[in-house]
Parts: sequence; structure tokens; C-alpha cells
Amino acid sequence: MNIDEFTVDVGGEKLNCALAKPEANRVHDSPALLLNISATRELALHDPGQNHPTAPFLEAGYHVLTFDLPHHGERVGEYGEGLLGMGRAYAAGDDPFEQFVSDGKAALDAALARGLGANPRIVAYGVSRAAYCCLRLAAADSRVRAVAGLAPVTDWALPPEFLEGCPRSKTPPLLIDHWADALADRAVYLCVGAQDDLVGAESCVRFARTLAGKQREALPRDTLYNQLHVVDTPGHSPAKYWRLDATRYLLRFCEQAP
Repeated sequence: MNIDEFTVDVGGEKLNCALAKPEANRVHDSPALLLNISATRELALHDPGQNHPTAPFLEAGYHVLTFDLPHHGERVGEYGEGLLGMGRAYAAGDDPFEQFVSDGKAALDAALARGLGANPRIVAYGVSRAAYCCLRLAAADSRVRAVAGLAPVTDWALPPEFLEGCPRSKTPPLLIDHWADALADRAVYLCVGAQDDLVGAESCVRFARTLAGKQREALPRDTLYNQLHVVDTPGHSPAKYWRLDATRYLLRFCEQAP
């Protein structure tokens, strides 16, 4: 895999990024960029349990960009690691999700400066906490035109590990429904297990319905963007089939977008 490692400055913090590039003879004439977010960039590019969209996008001739989530990998600091660290940070007024939005904008700026081509189609893929972060970035940055979220966190009043660090009373402002208006003109793929109690199937369905209503108000008649799949995958682990289905959704968007 041909990977360009680079660093960007985000509010005084150095953020390490990785841009995977297709083989020179496979580069697509109409460029596209996948932002593939997992806990760490290593997982997003190399872990067979997490990197499902990476190889298909590279094979299609598109680039793949990634970086570590706040409080994950090499970015673990005073608040601790993972969801617990994110919860503690948010409770302390150091919002990890706003940090991710700033990270994403800076990483996209730097990746595009590396000559991907004029006006590439930019899409994002994430699972669970990463899915929420990708939705937040798309709501804040109009360059991100499509998002695939597998088992997405949509309500931070549900994940127990986050609540260990953050009181439930502080979570209502994080409900993803608050950003439905900003996502109304984006293509959004959502998939959740029918018995996923960690992130809540009901919460995901509610958000999908809210988003569908906003899209009906904002888009021309018969324009259909979002998809919702409530599936028979047990617990909080989307099956490989759905991870690849989400990948196909994003690839189709890249191929069909004007």
C-alpha cells in the first residue's frame, strides 16, 4: 500500500495523518477521497476487521485519508483512552467532537493540497463512535457529501463507557438529531443491529426518520439520499456483509455524483 504520511497543526496540536494512494495506473479520471475513520489510522488502513472500505476504494482508483480519533492511539492524554477519555474530556469542557471536526477540516485541506485533482468527491465511513464523528464533520464541512455510519452512536446518553466519564445530564446537546438540518443535502447510509443496545437501534431509527423528513423539505421531489438498514446482526458488531454494502453505497455515490 502506497501511503503518504503527513502532519497538520490543529489549534497548536500536531495531528498525524495517512493518505493511502492507488497505484499510478489505477488513478480514476474523476477523483474521489474516502475519509475512513476507525479508532486509529493503523486500524483504518491495515486491520482486516476494520478496514473494509480501504481496499475497494484504492482498487477503484480513489484515495483514502485517515487519522486517529481524539483520545485514541497516540492521542491518549490526561483524560484517558477511548470512550471513557472522550466522556471525561467533554465533561471537562474539552469537546472531543468539536476537536474531530477541526481535525477533519485540517486533514482534508492538507490532503487536497497534495494534488488529488479538481473538486474530488469526498465521502466518509465510520463505525460506532467514528460514525458519529463523521456525521458531525459532514454537518460542519460541506465538502463531505456522503457518510456511511455502521452501528452509529446517535445518542451519547446510551454508551456506558462514555457515561463513566460524563454525567448523562450533559449529553443532550450531543444528540445527532440536532444536526439533521445540516445533513439534509448529504447522502447518508445507516445500519444498526436490531438488538444493538449499546448505541440503541431505536435512537438510530429515530434519527433516520428525522433526517428523511428534513431531506423531503430540502431536496427536489423524488430525490432519495439516505438509507436505513436495521439488520439481524447480534449485538454491536455490524457483519462484514453490511460493512461492504456501506462501501458499495459510497462507491456508487462517487461514481454517480456530478
